[in-house]
Amino acid sequence: MSKKKVPMRNCRWYSQQILASAAILASIPAAAGQGATTSPDKKASWLFAPIPINSPAIGAGLQWAAARVFPINSKDEVSPPSTVGIGGVFTNNGSRAFVFGGRLYLKEDRYRFALAAGTADVNLDIYGVGKIAGDNGAYVPLKTKGTGVMGEALYGVRKSVYVGLRTQYRNLRLSLDRSKLESPDVVSQPKEQVASVIDQIGDQLFRQQTVSLGPRFQWDSRDSVFYPTRGVFMDVDMDFFGTGLGSKWNYQYFKAGFNKYHSVGKHQILAFRGMTCAAMGDRVPIYDLCLFGAMNDIRGYTAGRYQDQRMFATQAEYRLMLPSSGFLGRFGVVAFAGVGGVGRKYSDIGWSALLPGGGGGVRFRLLKKQPINFRLDYGFGNVGHTLSMGILEAF
Repeated sequence: MSKKKVPMRNCRWYSQQILASAAILASIPAAAGQGATTSPDKKASWLFAPIPINSPAIGAGLQWAAARVFPINSKDEVSPPSTVGIGGVFTNNGSRAFVFGGRLYLKEDRYRFALAAGTADVNLDIYGVGKIAGDNGAYVPLKTKGTGVMGEALYGVRKSVYVGLRTQYRNLRLSLDRSKLESPDVVSQPKEQVASVIDQIGDQLFRQQTVSLGPRFQWDSRDSVFYPTRGVFMDVDMDFFGTGLGSKWNYQYFKAGFNKYHSVGKHQILAFRGMTCAAMGDRVPIYDLCLFGAMNDIRGYTAGRYQDQRMFATQAEYRLMLPSSGFLGRFGVVAFAGVGGVGRKYSDIGWSALLPGGGGGVRFRLLKKQPINFRLDYGFGNVGHTLSMGILEAF
């Protein structure tokens, strides 16, 4: 394993967890406004969402949100209702997070604004950088504490196409979890491999601030935010971190994803997803490297076991809701498979470095009249398996 000190990245996933409940506040209530919890005359309503979670990275627990869904202008028949609320997450390994956020839609959906701010205390394991580190499986327990703020403004240049800017601020503190460092699970690992992981993150164990500003592009022609049966969703993010903005380091993070949905029958859907990311610069913090297995890319791998400066993942999923008009019709099944990889450069991701994954899951429709599913997925990869659950589809 290389001794080159590359600041690690499990914490891009961590920083996402600082704002994890913002996903509920932004996507679920916003989508709910498109017919799920608000009446046709767009009256304001409340949404309460307790969501069980099970993550190999932070354990099992509950993600929750309470939000107010309301129209900015009652005469606007185009914009989805806006959302403001609070949320959080807590798990059995001691991880905690709390967030306040909102998403606003104005002028017949011409303008979209989002804001989220939160704080978190997350416990997770760090495996090191690169595929070799992930294959070795040696890790050290890390405690991460901090606060974060994210703001976004998008403008609709044409139907289904939006462009804009996003900024984020994070103030984090990383430290080794000394109480777990001497546990039998850690002590039983090869000492030289554990020392190598600690060496990689040694100069990261202090408080650090990162600030970014960058463009964002979205193309969204899905027929449903809850359960798309046709259309595409493309999302391109570019985050430029600079000392001139107040960031400790200068570096860049790029991520692009493309989803395609195709109906093959009244109850059957084929969904495809491809994504890639690149972390560039002389000083890329560990929490802003590309993280394999996060955000359901790809299921079957613990988020953070494989991470590096480049990554790609592609997957396909077959979705079937049981063809019944009764209670059985609220159940469904899925099967998924995919492959991806990580490397310092894209050229490093050869055939032997690929990381395949696959599995299946069950679905239960929570509302009779709206396609909002509770999701339970079992995935397996080269080095183990994962069990994940949540609301809405994996992608």
